[in-house]
Amino acid sequence: MCGNFASVSCGTWLGFWSGAIGAVVAAFVGGLVALMVVRLTNGHQKKLAAQARVLGALADFQAALSEMPRRYADGKESIQRLVIQADAASNRITMDIDDFPLAEELSLWPLDLGVLAVRAGRLHSDGHAERSHEVWALLRRALGTLIGTTQQWAKTPAKRRTHWAKDLRAVRTKLKDEVDATLA
Repeated sequence: MCGNFASVSCGTWLGFWSGAIGAVVAAFVGGLVALMVVRLTNGHQKKLAAQARVLGALADFQAALSEMPRRYADGKESIQRLVIQADAASNRITMDIDDFPLAEELSLWPLDLGVLAVRAGRLHSDGHAERSHEVWALLRRALGTLIGTTQQWAKTPAKRRTHWAKDLRAVRTKLKDEVDATLA
């Protein structure tokens, strides 16, 4: 059944074809493994890049908002610039964060804090230093909660962040009510 062809024995031909087929199969499997590794690595890098962008945006968000209590007496224009910076950062957060309710809640903070800072500044410029200081203290306390929460974002697993939007909404609403009561 198997004879000599071109002075090569049957066993040698079988060994040759076995090796050739094995090499083709090994190359195919190796290519699939390499493709899978590249896809998984790219997916992981994409996730890490998104997380880095969120962390950068959170840092910008925190920096702009942290400046509000220090700048409330500088006037409305100064606060508006900080609101724009924080709002731009919250938009960047929204683009990359997986938790949309949290992103939506964070996007509401810059304007609300800006309005409160402007009100505190107006009280300050109108000579109501004590009431201005009360509003400033409320603003500072709420800001501390917000920044403390967002600073933990990278260290906290997503499963444990599910209640953050609701908690931050409650803090923001309470702040607005306390400021309204202080100004009444």
